[in-house]
Amino acid sequence: MSDSVSTASTTPPSAGASRSSAAPLIELQHVSKAYTTGGGEPVTILDDISLAVREGEMLALLGQSGSGKSTILRLIAGLTDPTSGAVLSHGKALEGINRKLSIVFQSFALYPWLTVQQNVQVGLTQRRLSARQEQEEIEKVLTLIGLSGFENAFPKELSGGMRQRVGLARAIVAKPEVLCMDEAFSALDVLTAENLRAEVVDLWNNGSETGIKSIFFVTHNIVEAAYMASRIVIISSHPGRIKNVIANPLPYPRDVKSKEFAALVNQIHDAITALALPDEPGDEIEAAEAGVDQTQEQEAQAVAVQEAGAGRVEPIPNVPVGRIVGLLEILQNNQETINIYELSTRIGTDFGETIAIVKAAEMLDLVDTPKHEVTMTTLGWYFLAAPLAARKTLFRKQILRLRLFQMLTARLNENPGARVKEDEILEQLASLLPYDQPESLFATLISWGRYAEILDYDQRTGSVHLEVHEEHEAKGTSAG
Repeated sequence: MSDSVSTASTTPPSAGASRSSAAPLIELQHVSKAYTTGGGEPVTILDDISLAVREGEMLALLGQSGSGKSTILRLIAGLTDPTSGAVLSHGKALEGINRKLSIVFQSFALYPWLTVQQNVQVGLTQRRLSARQEQEEIEKVLTLIGLSGFENAFPKELSGGMRQRVGLARAIVAKPEVLCMDEAFSALDVLTAENLRAEVVDLWNNGSETGIKSIFFVTHNIVEAAYMASRIVIISSHPGRIKNVIANPLPYPRDVKSKEFAALVNQIHDAITALALPDEPGDEIEAAEAGVDQTQEQEAQAVAVQEAGAGRVEPIPNVPVGRIVGLLEILQNNQETINIYELSTRIGTDFGETIAIVKAAEMLDLVDTPKHEVTMTTLGWYFLAAPLAARKTLFRKQILRLRLFQMLTARLNENPGARVKEDEILEQLASLLPYDQPESLFATLISWGRYAEILDYDQRTGSVHLEVHEEHEAKGTSAG
């Protein structure tokens, strides 16, 4: 997909006005990246990515976890090579480390045994300045970034926001053409993150002080992308592909309370929702019919649907059962339907986490997601109204419709003593779903299985086993 969307109207005053004929500062041309799993199978992380970082723009790469955002950052930094395609710097093939960019990391990445001044000095390694020049550069950037007076402090003595300022100062003092940020504000509290975003935008609009020609940042925060970026690239997952490119014409400084800003956020929301929760054809079995009172014809339909999807294994979002129940309670208090953007605000999570909770509930047929709405299904209503024992029964029926649970319970029944080692399950999960974190997926399987009272995990032996009193039902259900 081409990303050639004009952003001339959003070019900050400090950036050069003539860039149309100049080669991009960094460019990916039809880049794909694959890794080899432990079993020797290649897994494609990125597929046919074409992306240009041009002078005078602040470019955001937005996507959910596991979409390959950080891999793109590593490619443009020269920290890894593409499997196919080309990485260019000023129109020429990038060879080795890209010395024309600096990266600010989520984890601060400071040396705890060095002072603020010494940590910033690390960024001067490649510039080969005299001691006096180094001191002048350090003092200048510390003043610019608001760290004057903290020169001799150690990282442990600073707040998270101050430590990230040290990371920014170290990146800026290297005089990069492109400043890269990898989820740089995600580890900070909300207020600190807001303040730092505003300060970075101010620095960008005062580029003569820093020499930075472009900012490229990776994020999963929609509001952050809308607030900072002049262009927003949305990437899908499994494998990562560029799906949308949105120009942001709003002038700096941006008013997050304006109608225009809200409209842009909604536009980005729509694009993310369409990727994560696509509307499916309406021929699926109704949730309540599938889980409560089915006729013979409906049961036959359910088997047919299950058999049709027998070859597909869908990952389970890492969502506790309590968050699913909380979602249903919100729906119950909101006439059984809610706009997904309002839901994100209501439950106080970022949009990506909200999507995960809704997707988990939808997989269990407890909610439906027509367009931008989340609605409670009949089965969801029965589940929420039921006493705990009945809830567990309904939950058990629903998770045993999922391929991962079908495969796991079948394997446990085939194994002598109905026990399987954790390492064996992790290996199978890594093979079945190479894009997902097997440890996280395993934890969710155990959590849901315990709630449904169909399986449990013995930490002493490191093995998974079926709940004895449900073994017969699990055998029968897993046969499909």
